[in-house]
Order: sequence, then C-alpha cells, then structure tokens
Amino acid sequence: MRRIVVSLCLLTALVGARTADAFIPAPPPAIANAPAATLLLPYFEVDLDNIAGQTTLFSVNNASASAALAHIVVWSDMGVPVFGYNIYLTGYDVQTINVRDVLLGTVSRTASAGQDFNDTISPHGQFSQDINFASCTGILPPPSAAPIYPAYLRAALTGGPSSFHAGKCVGRNLGTPSIARGYITVDSVTFCTLQFPGDPGYFINGGGGAADGRNILWGDYFIINPSEEQAFGDTLVSIPANPTNPETNVPGQYTFYGRTVNWTAADNRVPLSTNFATRFVSAKDFKTTAKARRRPALPSATDLLVWRDTKVSAQPFTCGTNPPWYPLGQEEIRVINEQEQVEVPAITTPFPAATQRVTVASADLPVTAFAGWLFLNLNTTVPTSPNPPEDPAAAQAWVTVMQRVQQGPNGGRYDVGFRAIRLDSATAASHQVLF
Repeated sequence: MRRIVVSLCLLTALVGARTADAFIPAPPPAIANAPAATLLLPYFEVDLDNIAGQTTLFSVNNASASAALAHIVVWSDMGVPVFGYNIYLTGYDVQTINVRDVLLGTVSRTASAGQDFNDTISPHGQFSQDINFASCTGILPPPSAAPIYPAYLRAALTGGPSSFHAGKCVGRNLGTPSIARGYITVDSVTFCTLQFPGDPGYFINGGGGAADGRNILWGDYFIINPSEEQAFGDTLVSIPANPTNPETNVPGQYTFYGRTVNWTAADNRVPLSTNFATRFVSAKDFKTTAKARRRPALPSATDLLVWRDTKVSAQPFTCGTNPPWYPLGQEEIRVINEQEQVEVPAITTPFPAATQRVTVASADLPVTAFAGWLFLNLNTTVPTSPNPPEDPAAAQAWVTVMQRVQQGPNGGRYDVGFRAIRLDSATAASHQVLF
C-alpha cells in the first residue's frame, strides 16, 4: 500500500510539473539587431504644427559595400499605405530621416550614379560602391512634392477625409488634428518602384519582383519632444528574409507580409511574435520620502508602443465608421503585481489598431497595481481575413516599452525605451493562457 501511495505521489508531482512547464513557451527564433531585408518602425508620432514639438527620427543604414536601394512606405495607424519613396545607398551609406520633413513634403535627396554624374548628391567613399540603377531615372533624385501632398498626408494620418481615397478615412480620428500617427516599413529593393508591398509584382515567388531578399539594412529610431525634454529610442525591428526556410517559403505559412501576398509566402520574411511580457511602473519619486510627500500626484509612467498585424490588406473606410476587421482583440491580457496578484484589465480591446501608443494605468489600459508586469497574448482571429492557413488564430505583433519618471520640483526626469520580452514566434504561435 505504501508503495502505491508513493507511486501516486510521484505521478501527481510529474503531472503537476508537466502542466507548469506547459505555460513556458518555446524560445522564439532570434529577431536580432542584425541587418535584414525589411525594417519596421513600429510607431511614429509627429506634431505637424509645432517644430519644437514631438517628432520621430530614424536612420536607414547599408551594411554592405555594394550599393543598394531601399523603399520606404508610410502606413496609417489603421494599416493603410499612404506614401512611398526610394532612397539610394552607396556602400556602407546611412540616411537619417525626420518623419516631420517627409510629411511636410521633403524627402531624402539621393541618386544613383546614373542620376548623379558629379557624385554630389550621394557621394561615396573609397571602400563603397557607387553604381547606376537605370530604373531610378526620373524617380531619383526625388522631385519636389506637389503642394497637395502635405495636406493629404495630414488628413490621412490624423483621421480626416483623404483626398487620395475618395474622401474616405485611412486613420483614426483621436481628436488631435495636428498629431500624425502611423508606422513605417523599409524594404531592400532591386529597382526603383512606386508600388506598395501589396501591389502585384512587388513580391514574386522565387524573385524577380521589386523586393530584394538580401539582408543588408539596419537602423534605429527616436521619438523626441524637445518642448518637454523627452526622448526615447530603439533599433528598428529587423525582419530578415529566408527564401530557403519552409517556414517562410511554403504557401500557407505565416510571413511578415503574409496579408499583402494572400499568404503565399512570396515575401519570404520571418514573422514577429504573438506573446509578450513586460514590466510596468507608475510614476515614482526616487528621492526622499519627504520630497515624495511634497510633490503632486504624477501620471502613469509606462507607455506601450504596440504594432499589430491587421491580417487583411486594410482599405479606406467611410469616415465615422470602422473597417470590418477593427477592433483587433486578443486571447489574454493579465496584470501581475509585485505580490503575484493577478488583475484582469477592465477593457476588452486596449490595442485595437494596426499601431498605437497606450499608457498603462490610463483609461485605455486600466491597471490598479503600482508596479508589476504584463502578460500580452495578442493572438486573434480576424473574421474578414483568410488569416494564415497554418494557424488562423495566430497574429503577429511587436511591443516596445517607454518608461519615464518625472519627479517633483526638486527632482529630475528620466526616460528609457526598450523592447518587451518575446515569448514565441508567429511561426509556432503560443495560444496558452496563464489564468
């Protein structure tokens, strides 16, 4: 009898251990800070009316000695592409871009050797290549933007009626007509193009389209607000191409641009993650208790920049309404405080759009705990999308964390930015829930 009891106890312990282990997702494949075929700036924010206000800066760098072309696409916060242009990079070149300049009509002035005979527009160094891309004739150096463009981009990226989309909207109207929001992709391309990633011929299985499979681009970005002395930064998200991997070259698999190529894997881009974990803190005075008592209550100190896959090629929609895929849901969001107590946020869709900035402990993401961590399982099914056939409920995303401490009159201001911990990959999405 004793032997049976012991055996049952051991069996129970093993089953318990196995159940606990089931909540630990397999390590995701690396999305390293390494050169890639596509770069993602997951969120930008620009005050179009205040030159000393918030803007977003980013760089595009060529890791190769060979000259290259990059295609930059600006997307609305509802995932609709609204503007694209090309930049030429000599070997080891770098271009730094202020998104405010782009939205006001001034883009990077570059040109390949065939359009830059005197090597004054895009000069090259002794170790870098400078060649002619004949396809760029008439496209580079870029002509001056038509006067209609700044007004169009303002409307499109602030949720107003878009003149290029028959008066429909392509972004959310958040009641801030001077603040443009969205995200940006940068693709390595083989020739100058005015196409968007969802256009026919941009990606072609086996090559031959505009998009290039070379993993040669890298960069970083900063969201800065000079008027408030705030700045956050991170590297651009590197999305490598892998045309020989069955996870990224077999139709039906989840790839980064899957929604734009009808899940044919023609883009060969590695997808991002679906589950994330991140710390959060409310505003806190790290000075003395006496100073903490003297200062007024301060706002929450953690913002999340959350990019999400709409899983459908988002289209313009009638202003004042929502497109069929909106809002995006999720499988589970949990708040765990520093005493390991679990809280369920009192809101159903805190991250509804293709990209957004959400303050923890605000009305958009109510949290009562002072500090702790968030578990974000952002998988969701989009009824209007064919979804990735291999896993219709999988939904890639990216989460960046911005934390700030703004102390009282005798204190200081501290800003940091970093990536949330990725718990899986959309190639094998985890659908487990914690509680």
